[in-house]
Amino acid sequence: MTTTLRAHPIWQNLSQALAQIEPDQIALQHLQDCQYEIHGYWDENDQPYETIRFKQPPIPELITSSIGVTQSQEKDNYWLQLRYALKIPSVATVGELLLVLDDSLEIIDENWVIDIRSPYVVAIEE
Repeated sequence: MTTTLRAHPIWQNLSQALAQIEPDQIALQHLQDCQYEIHGYWDENDQPYETIRFKQPPIPELITSSIGVTQSQEKDNYWLQLRYALKIPSVATVGELLLVLDDSLEIIDENWVIDIRSPYVVAIEE
């Protein structure tokens, strides 16, 4: 017996939930709260940077979303993972931002992948 989730209502429920929480607004607010800067960034070559700044504010565009459950004996912990492209309008993509939110929509983890060679990024080495 083969079981699939292709037509399961969970997908419609997830789409509706995402529309209600406005994921692009969550990322935009996070960028604003960070003042469009990243402190303590390490690139893919393990090169440390004290600060990464954007020459103009990137616009987050949702690429993927996923839900998850971390099971434990005490209780299950639910989370939402949102991955964004960070775009300079009409010009370039300068990186990605991954946010993990708990069931209260609080950010519990973040990961940045930034094109430090982009002319729209200022990377200050340590």
